[in-house]
Amino acid sequence: MQADIAGSQRKVMRSGARPLRSTYGRAGIPVKDGKTLPFVVSRGWNAPAGYYPEAFYLVAPESGEVYYAGPTEVRMIWGLPSVTDVETVVEEPIALTPGTYKLVFALGGFKGGEADVEVFDAGTAAA
Repeated sequence: MQADIAGSQRKVMRSGARPLRSTYGRAGIPVKDGKTLPFVVSRGWNAPAGYYPEAFYLVAPESGEVYYAGPTEVRMIWGLPSVTDVETVVEEPIALTPGTYKLVFALGGFKGGEADVEVFDAGTAAA
């Protein structure tokens, strides 16, 4: 008997980005004076158990240009019956304009998913 392994078994089941400081809201990436403020990228991986190099990228959807490549870190993934949650805090400022971008996720050199993320002007979001 063989396992059905058609398609990718490395998938992001949930993902998102949010400002590090809750005063800027609960979702998206805040920008002030053309540079990002600290934000958090979260994702939940579902993949065979093991250790994998894992990374994410912030990409312009129209051109495919990569504006930011997150750090590649070796992650221990729990296995297919569960989801392994990962968070990365991005503190370095990235030059971006408000709009919709893509977060693209990779595990072990394979694309595991993507999600839209809104980059917004922090001056209009602060309360």
